[in-house]
Amino acid sequence: MTDIISFSPSPSIFGFGSIKQLPEVLASNNYKKLLIFTDTQIAKSGILQIVLDLLEGSIEYEIFSAVPPEPHSSDMDKQKDRLGSGYDALLSLGGGSVMDFAKAMSIIMTHEGSLGDYLGEGLVPGPVVPIVCVPTTSGTGSQSTQTTVFTIEGVKRGVSSEYIRPVFSVVDPELTIELPPMVTRNSGYDALMHACESFMARPSSQVPDRPIRYQGSNPFSRALALEAFSHIWRSYKPAIYEGKNREARIGMSIGAHMAGMAFSHSGLGLVHALASSLGGMVDAPHGICLAACTRIGLQYNFEYCEKGFAVLDGIIADIEEISSQPSGKRFLDRLQQLINDVAMPSRPSELGIGKGDAEKLMENTLVQTRRIQTNPRPLDDGLLNYIKEGI
Repeated sequence: MTDIISFSPSPSIFGFGSIKQLPEVLASNNYKKLLIFTDTQIAKSGILQIVLDLLEGSIEYEIFSAVPPEPHSSDMDKQKDRLGSGYDALLSLGGGSVMDFAKAMSIIMTHEGSLGDYLGEGLVPGPVVPIVCVPTTSGTGSQSTQTTVFTIEGVKRGVSSEYIRPVFSVVDPELTIELPPMVTRNSGYDALMHACESFMARPSSQVPDRPIRYQGSNPFSRALALEAFSHIWRSYKPAIYEGKNREARIGMSIGAHMAGMAFSHSGLGLVHALASSLGGMVDAPHGICLAACTRIGLQYNFEYCEKGFAVLDGIIADIEEISSQPSGKRFLDRLQQLINDVAMPSRPSELGIGKGDAEKLMENTLVQTRRIQTNPRPLDDGLLNYIKEGI
């Protein structure tokens, strides 16, 4: 353990219309040949064409438009020999799955082998093909982080390395205007929990040295997390129900981006570990799994986090102009009410998980070392009871 904290946020451009600066970003890095990763929805939506029009005549590119939602390691492994070589950079255009896919491909296109060879922290042996991100959702914040997440052997896990942190990102809220309400809801809840868990992460002084900057809660991450939480809480429901609300889209985009920066320097906690485990057991988006696991994870951590939860409750009271004494318990109640308001599940049982699955859910959670090392409360045998009661 050490008192030293390391900061390394990726450069980024933010704002409505900032996508127009993408050619300048690529030219300034002297990139001549791109491999563009995206998915079929983005390709059909017109967003891909916007980017291609901007790049026309200035850079050579190839397109891979078949990135699947919630990818498995095998999805990347089977593409490594089909995508050619000689690219100066990989451009990720899409949501979290697309950005994670590009990061994963950068590893195996550079260092070969299979993705599972690099599972865990700090096992990527050196630099990779540079990654430039253009997010089209306001959720994972993957454009800010050093992790790629995927399902492998039935468990959602990841590879974390400072080598795969994107070299640049362009965050343009205009690209999110046409997002369907359910995509906005699911991705936005991920961003909200990034802010919450980053703020409440175990203090950096209590986290052992690691090869990545998931170093525990620190002044840099806490400041970013609180600001991110404020933006997201204010903007989340308006962005879902008023999709063309520019202020709401700005708030969600900057909130998700800052939350990604925050947790990439602090780490996350039990809610994300549980949700990743649940995601490997059911066919549901990550944001929905997070909502279903929120009650279990935050109640387990409550005695370690009550004061911090009260801080978040105070932010909500200010936003909603409520006169009340900040309360950690009230924060949990407000969060559950939010989950109900946007019609997401509040228990794993709503996704088909029964009490008989509790031990498997816990077993799969305990392998999520990237998340649980920075959980504020150490995991013990008592967690199984919380899971059983929360299911």
